[in-house]
Amino acid sequence: MHAWDSLTIAEQTLMRRAISGYSLAGVVQNYGVALRWARAAQAPPLRSFTEDEQRALVPQLADVALDLAERGLLTVHEGESHRAVAPVLVAGSELHEVLTDPTNWLWTARPHRRFSLAAPQHVREHWFDGAHPTADTSALPTWDELSVEEREVLVCAAESSGMLTGAFGIWEDPPDDLDSAERLAWVDRQLAPLLPFVRKGWIEVQHCPDERSDAFTVIPLDGLRTSLTDATIRYEGDEWGIGVGCIFTYAGLAVWRGGWSSEWGRRLNFD
Repeated sequence: MHAWDSLTIAEQTLMRRAISGYSLAGVVQNYGVALRWARAAQAPPLRSFTEDEQRALVPQLADVALDLAERGLLTVHEGESHRAVAPVLVAGSELHEVLTDPTNWLWTARPHRRFSLAAPQHVREHWFDGAHPTADTSALPTWDELSVEEREVLVCAAESSGMLTGAFGIWEDPPDDLDSAERLAWVDRQLAPLLPFVRKGWIEVQHCPDERSDAFTVIPLDGLRTSLTDATIRYEGDEWGIGVGCIFTYAGLAVWRGGWSSEWGRRLNFD
């Protein structure tokens, strides 16, 4: 097998998800994010791919997935590992049909069929460290040296929801009685623990407008202050998954794995 760094971004995207046992649905958006973080010429703007853009990329990604499958590096299963019934391996002509159907690559809240990716154990062992690197964090603050607010942001980015605002976000909504200047100052205080991580390229902040879609817009560093003062972007309603969220970049994940993750896992509290 080749070295991890010799793989294309498309191959790395698929193999990361296979090594982790993630779903086929959502791969195209994941690919767009990876292109942007790699600063590739074909990367989308600061947003998710549209449905039409995703569908247009499926033939390319399907060819890559089929090639990886033919080489014994990746497998596709119908079903999910946490269900009572074990996932069923998809092979032969059905594998081609599944991977060339754009419907199976697009995320939806209620899919008709669910497919997951997997990798054989020897492939996982060979590429795991490349897919999930660990950064040298000896020069960084220890977990105890971080503020509680900084720890909360890091854990938020590590979680699957990653919501900062909205009904299930970690941040409170600004009080209703603030004037514009007071609201801005309030937001500045709330943003303070997040900004250093965004500035270093470890965390990306996204606005998610619809819980029924995987669409998002990236909020750049210089747009955070304005965006977080806008109640429509923060979302102060009751629906899950709407508002402003954050995720680790690949660089940020490497830093998180470098020590902070184990400290959080050992304590599971912010004190």
